[in-house]
Amino acid sequence: MNEKMTALAAYRAGKLSLPPGYHLEADADSLTLQRDDGSMVATFAPGAAPAEVARAAEEDYREHGQHSA
Repeated sequence: MNEKMTALAAYRAGKLSLPPGYHLEADADSLTLQRDDGSMVATFAPGAAPAEVARAAEEDYREHGQHSA
């Protein structure tokens, strides 16, 4: 049985790399990708795939990361 790891599980296990200044917040209904300044980047279903979250973070970092340093 090969179960896929969710983004939250991967993040908590240190297996989901996010760009500097990004983190995940979770509640029962959603997973939120945020910048360290508290601004929201994207919201995902609790079972989101790690690649989906990483892709959103990387795209946002390319667009906004260099301006928030």
